[in-house]
Amino acid sequence: MPTKICACCGQPFTTRPQVRDQAFCSAPACQRERRLRWNREKRQSDPDYRDNQSRSQRAWLDRNPDYWRTYRNQSAKNNSPQSSTTTVATDTPLSGLYWIKFRQDPSAKSDVWIAEITPACSECRCKEDACKERT
Repeated sequence: MPTKICACCGQPFTTRPQVRDQAFCSAPACQRERRLRWNREKRQSDPDYRDNQSRSQRAWLDRNPDYWRTYRNQSAKNNSPQSSTTTVATDTPLSGLYWIKFRQDPSAKSDVWIAEITPACSECRCKEDACKERT
């Protein structure tokens, strides 16, 4: 059986004889990428498919109008015991220097990232006078 390089992960894999022009290995992440690419290409090239997907999503949303509100409420309850999360009740952003750390959300089905924003330093004066000549 021939060996190819996976179009997603770049690792060599042995092709299956049943799959003509196989380009992706059997790893779950590579198969997910293969399906995402197929869907994206199909939506761009086939107006009937795109219309059908749109009507299907609209029909599902009409049958489940409170789904996202319920999902967000349950998700907030599940993630509430995080001690490092601080909620600031203000309409204006707080000025200063912050660290932004991104991490993947393990509970999501697709590529969802969570941004954790924390003050760079809370006690020092480095945030007060940020001037071009001093940096």
